Amino acid sequence: MLDVNLKAPEHYINRELSFLDFNSRVLAQAHDSRLPLLERIRFLGISCSNLDEFFEIRVAGLKQRLELGTTAGGPDGMTVPEQLAAIHSRAAAIIKEQYDLLHELVFPALAEQGIRFVNARTVSPAQRAWLSDYFAHEVE
Repeated sequence: MLDVNLKAPEHYINRELSFLDFNSRVLAQAHDSRLPLLERIRFLGISCSNLDEFFEIRVAGLKQRLELGTTAGGPDGMTVPEQLAAIHSRAAAIIKEQYDLLHELVFPALAEQGIRFVNARTVSPAQRAWLSDYFAHEVE
């Protein structure tokens, strides 16, 4: 019979980092050129939404534990500060990938279909007036 220590940290994967790995796989779907553009945009949106919720719930929970003085980790052996540092590093890479994908793939692909995003600095005075009127009557 094997003598395995089931409490050894090397037998466990950190829950938070595992979620970030999952979210990276969701984002990878947005890079899949075999998928239609709108499906790829949907996967990009899902990964953004997932990351927002991750920070609102899981990272906030870790920070709360830190504020309460509870720094002990889970079965994977990572302390709360170690988890937060690893999350910061991985999340920064995911966010960069999201922005790169948006600017290098999504915006150009939408522009090819005649859909362009503009910002307030690039609109003409007539366009600005129309937008202000539209906002006042339709949005507010």
